[in-house]
Amino acid sequence: MISNFALKSRFIFATLMLLIAMSVSASNKKATIYAFGFSASFNDSTIYFTDIQQIDNATIESKNNFLQNRTEYAEQLRDYFNSIELKHRTCLISYGLTQKDAEKKLVRLRKRYSKGGHYKINYLNGSDFKFKVINREDSSMELTTPQVNDNKKKRKSLP
Repeated sequence: MISNFALKSRFIFATLMLLIAMSVSASNKKATIYAFGFSASFNDSTIYFTDIQQIDNATIESKNNFLQNRTEYAEQLRDYFNSIELKHRTCLISYGLTQKDAEKKLVRLRKRYSKGGHYKINYLNGSDFKFKVINREDSSMELTTPQVNDNKKKRKSLP
């Protein structure tokens, strides 16, 4: 039978090893990426693509090459459309670590929307819109919980 002390020491050792592994795997690196933006709306059939743009010093997770702050990049594109009175658009960013990877993704997405002729495709060049680098030492997003007004809540009683 294992003593209580041995169980506690094994638990502490396992916890420390887990914390060390988590800190090692969460490292980020700065890299040059090649990205393009895509925008669509449920209200019309016009699709927008930006040119492939080189973004220097983007923050990438070193373990899986995942772009940090992607939502902020997509918000830059959405803010551009809001400024030209094209509101309520869904915007996203796609990227590759090489220009060739980004071109493959762009061609695949363009091909999907050009089939059948249901969509009108427009292109934004670099003079129309350009992504700005997001430099943030702390790239973790703050999650906020929405405030609920108790007065407006409808209370239903169970039968």
